[in-house]
Amino acid sequence: MWGVADDDLHSAVLVVSELVGNAAVHGRASMCVSLRLDARRLSLEVIDWGAPAARPPSATGRSDECGDEHGRGLSIVEHLTEWIECRETADSHTVRVGLRVSGRNSGRPDEDLLG
Repeated sequence: MWGVADDDLHSAVLVVSELVGNAAVHGRASMCVSLRLDARRLSLEVIDWGAPAARPPSATGRSDECGDEHGRGLSIVEHLTEWIECRETADSHTVRVGLRVSGRNSGRPDEDLLG
């Protein structure tokens, strides 16, 4: 897909799966997923909006707005990504992440992934 190396593609699929799963379980009524590839960086964004789902209280007593119910999802996402940004407003919850990716069979560091 998009000329991205298989290992990076698998990482991106896992990150999307974790973020979408969290939004589906803990999120709001509607969801949008977007992906953007710029040279060697893949940006992923998951936004959910509408009426918030009822969230069970955290076992630690604190709210982790990016975490999952078992506490592993965000750790996986943080391990696989270069950066992560979470933002919550009264109407929406957004998680954005960035992954560095390489091209398939790329021997040249400047090779464009889309070309």
